[in-house]
Amino acid sequence: MNQRDDGPPDHKLEQHLAATGLRLRAARRRADLTQIELAALSGVDRGNISRAEHGGNISLETLWRLAIALNLHAADLLDDRLPGNG
Repeated sequence: MNQRDDGPPDHKLEQHLAATGLRLRAARRRADLTQIELAALSGVDRGNISRAEHGGNISLETLWRLAIALNLHAADLLDDRLPGNG
């Protein structure tokens, strides 16, 4: 298996979490929802939504709830390709 060494695993994880947060925020904005409105639709606390949008770690259940509320697949938020890596 061909693996690239782009830095320590923690740095890669932070990059992926940040990218997921950006995708979540973009999807919420495309849906024309505030964090409070998304919280009401998803059952996820607004603070958790904010944390996720800022690259914080969230549970898989939270990710699923947000994706469902946004009419997305969880994979749409989890795309593991980082910007600039194809």
